[in-house]
Amino acid sequence: MKNVGLQYAGVAAFLMIIVFLVSYYIGVHPFVEMSHFFFDLFIYGLVIFFALNEFKKVINEGILHFWQGMTIGFFVNIFSCGIYVIFLFLILNLDENILNSYQQQAVDFLEIKSVQYIKSFGEEQYQNQLETIQETTILDLLLIGGLKKFISAMLITPVFSIMKRKT
Repeated sequence: MKNVGLQYAGVAAFLMIIVFLVSYYIGVHPFVEMSHFFFDLFIYGLVIFFALNEFKKVINEGILHFWQGMTIGFFVNIFSCGIYVIFLFLILNLDENILNSYQQQAVDFLEIKSVQYIKSFGEEQYQNQLETIQETTILDLLLIGGLKKFISAMLITPVFSIMKRKT
């Protein structure tokens, strides 16, 4: 199980890194744009599906229990998140424009939604949010990026573990 999980974790991490780089360099910031969550779900869904399929058909003679599916999905999740966070650490330290562009795009987004935000949460909370964005560090982006990936994989893993179980 671990070998299948590691093998497919590399594939998932590679795909997530490609999506990050393409998004960033075409001007859609991966930390601001919520559509990346759906890309994560799609990538994890695809990768976990094929990992479970390989384990079930090639290694385990056509049988997959729910716990095996969850274990493989967990391995894919943990190792791909680890690789992705290492990538983020490296790129954020090599290119400081990523942090600066995040802050600028997040402030721009908040300003566009300012009337709605202030109406819902108040002026004081709006100002606090603006300050929080300006105080964002590389560590904050690492935690945000890693947590989003982890959550998306943990949402999709049980679905495919149920779908692919037994015969």
